[in-house]
Amino acid sequence: MMKFVIIFLLILSGNIGWSQKKALDTASYKLWRRVDAPNISEDGKWVTYHFVHIDSKYDTLPRVTYLYNPEKNIKEELKNVVRPSFFANGKWLRYTVTAPEADTCACDSTFLLRLRDMKKIYWDKEYDFNEYNTSELITYSYPIDKKSPRYRRFVIKNIGSCDSIVMDSVENCTLLKGHKAIVYIKNHGEYKSLCYSPLKGKPVVIFSDKELLLKDYSLAHNQLGGTFTVATDSSKMNNPDLFYSFSLPQGKCRLLVDWDDVQFPENYVWRSRAYRLSNDGKRVILDGDTILPVPEKKRKKKDTRFELELWTWNDEISSLQQREGNYRSSNVKLAYNLDTKVCCRVTTQNMEKLIVPDGNKYDYAFALDKTPYRRFSDWKNDINADIYLINLNTGKTILFERNSYTEPEWSPNGKYALWYNALEKVWYKIDPKTCQRVNISKEIGYPVYNELHDLPKPAEAYGIAGWSKDGDRVVLYDRYDMWVIDLTGKKTIYSLTDGYGRTTNRQFRWLKDDYGDKIIDFENGFLMTSVNLENRDEGIYRFQANGKLKKLMEGPYSVTVNQKSVDQKYCIFTRQSYTEFRDLWWSDLAFTRPVKITNTNPQQKNYLWGSVKLVEWTNLEGKRNRGLLYLPDGYDSSKRYPVIVNFYETHTETLHDYIVPFWCSGMLNVVSYVSNGYVVFMPDIHFTVGAPGESSYSAVVSGTQMLIDRGIADKERIGIQGHSWSGYQVAYLVTRTNMFACASPGAAVSNMVSAYTGIRTGSGMPRMFMYEETQSRLGKSLWEDKEMYLRHSPILNADKIETPLLIFHCDRDEAVPYAEGLNLFLAMRRLQKPAWLLNYKGERHFLYNRAAEIDWTLRLQQFFDHYLKGTPEPRWMREGIHANERGIDQKYDLVK
Repeated sequence: MMKFVIIFLLILSGNIGWSQKKALDTASYKLWRRVDAPNISEDGKWVTYHFVHIDSKYDTLPRVTYLYNPEKNIKEELKNVVRPSFFANGKWLRYTVTAPEADTCACDSTFLLRLRDMKKIYWDKEYDFNEYNTSELITYSYPIDKKSPRYRRFVIKNIGSCDSIVMDSVENCTLLKGHKAIVYIKNHGEYKSLCYSPLKGKPVVIFSDKELLLKDYSLAHNQLGGTFTVATDSSKMNNPDLFYSFSLPQGKCRLLVDWDDVQFPENYVWRSRAYRLSNDGKRVILDGDTILPVPEKKRKKKDTRFELELWTWNDEISSLQQREGNYRSSNVKLAYNLDTKVCCRVTTQNMEKLIVPDGNKYDYAFALDKTPYRRFSDWKNDINADIYLINLNTGKTILFERNSYTEPEWSPNGKYALWYNALEKVWYKIDPKTCQRVNISKEIGYPVYNELHDLPKPAEAYGIAGWSKDGDRVVLYDRYDMWVIDLTGKKTIYSLTDGYGRTTNRQFRWLKDDYGDKIIDFENGFLMTSVNLENRDEGIYRFQANGKLKKLMEGPYSVTVNQKSVDQKYCIFTRQSYTEFRDLWWSDLAFTRPVKITNTNPQQKNYLWGSVKLVEWTNLEGKRNRGLLYLPDGYDSSKRYPVIVNFYETHTETLHDYIVPFWCSGMLNVVSYVSNGYVVFMPDIHFTVGAPGESSYSAVVSGTQMLIDRGIADKERIGIQGHSWSGYQVAYLVTRTNMFACASPGAAVSNMVSAYTGIRTGSGMPRMFMYEETQSRLGKSLWEDKEMYLRHSPILNADKIETPLLIFHCDRDEAVPYAEGLNLFLAMRRLQKPAWLLNYKGERHFLYNRAAEIDWTLRLQQFFDHYLKGTPEPRWMREGIHANERGIDQKYDLVK
């Protein structure tokens, strides 16, 4: 008995809690904030961040930047502070205090804050300074004489000790790694010198010649040397003729080449600058230009009496994508061998990209030529390319692959290249010396391409994770795991994750510090992200030096590591779920003691929020289908609810995404509808090429019927809404079923024939590529299968529509022509079926005007509330709004 009473009281307390909460309304949207500009110090001890409202209109108070030490729980509030940045290994913070807007005479103020004792230094100088991540040094320069700003004084100051080094008439100064030496150009007035100087020691003159004109210099990646250019007279300053190298710290230089003495390929001339050397300093790859005589054309006066736009059937780029001056450069790449004194052309004018290894020593490169395929861009999503393999020593060029979908990638050591053949769906290892290809992915035994790919073009690869430091091993992804392939062929392929991903239905991916990271640290271990593909839980794992995986954190949320400290000991990350906002967390990289830093939206607890769960059913094709089901607070399984079906393509991957309450710019705001008592259903759609409409019908109708069969949905109170691609699907579905009480297709294509040759005015691209290769998934041109285009055009079956429509389409839509929405409305009007068209004049594919967003949010909900909750019609639905009433009477009030 007592157990029953306790359970009853718990249920009662829960109901009381729900009853005390409010439903979200548009007035509450102004409360929501987000964390902006989070940053962690180099040593990981400090974090800065501030809050901004989702709607910046409500950022009315002075900004407060928070400086927080998670270990010591110290928090400082820095008012009116912008651009905070840590430096000196996290010992200092630089920030700027903005001047009050009301004080037009005041200026912004810059401060340096020592974090161990909060000592503050005001930067009282009118010129800026540079700070450095790993040093207490700051550098700045200023004119020695303001009347003659040509000569500048350069200062290196240690803000910890207040010691300074002052150098006059210095230009282009670089503080080297370790911050113990500098390279700079000294201006003597009549001539310039290139110098190297330890901060504690005597300067070394690298180059100085009163008869020659020093132009510029560049440092090698390792900063142990570099190159510089010199002109023999002032007429050559724009294109210096002498090219030198130098070494550090010795400061010795040597003339590498006098470009005037080089035998360049016929009709080409060099562009001089301080190029970096490759192949152990034996080669320079430089830019070149054609010197073919071009007949001068007199600039004719523009005829402004009329403007003709001429479209030509065989133009390389169609008319609307053409821009004045948008002509390809005559630039080519040349390779000069410093040993053999031979210069060869390595690319032609048509080759727009030269792909070289990241390392210093290599003899081959790839180049891409998209010219033969550029004219196909109107109906091809990506422009394919011919790939050429080039010997940089001889300039010999071999056609490696014609009409390729993908680019090759070099190993860091330049010994191998990898290329994914999109048509064969395999990875090849390329030996550049022989051009031989070896299929390296077949030994994996599992697909290395996207198995869920459903577009009418070749599937993409899961990709390259990274490389070993020596470049002899590459790590490839399959859907679940990571595979190590020894490119030397000496070792057998193996799964780095030991097949644990496939066994447990998890997807593992390397957690990189930066997007461009390529080298995987096998010896010391590294972090991985995990996603459980069944329940969508996410986590962080560590690949340990012993080859084992260790779970660090994992759960029913989505996690993103925003930034790691430079010392690789700490990080800041965000965690989110449907009910948990993306707050900021701090942790060591073992994630043993994570600290939640922010509580950004505490007001959420005052509102009805609901919950989300994964649901599963069998679709009309007999296949497993999944989707998301959002349920209101206090959901009662014995009752049936009004349901809105809202979708795009797939949604289960967003199970743990937080949804911010906000005005609608196109799609409805899910959490707002759930808060107001609706069930929202988001089914996954997996498309069959050539039958996208029926694929949507199979998933959506079967999923909606599942809700009815399980007692969730009231079959008389189900609505549907979609925007853009899903707007089209909604328009198609209402021609195939009458199970929806109302529908709102937004920015929808209604006629596949007219839309096929329509223009995306934002880019100037014809829309054909969308049907033949991408989202619309027909996979053929109109003339290859006319019946398919007709079959997928909702307007031709508008007479079958029995569902009231609220059509959203704006006259400046840059993605889907406005005529598509207007034509669907006119079809409904001609057939005398209930429909409304909302055109926010001057707006685009989505709304960008806040007033228009507020209006659309209100009218969309009034539409659904009327048909799904039985509320009275608003007057705008009953009476319409005459042209004379626009902006005067919005008719939001409900008809009594």
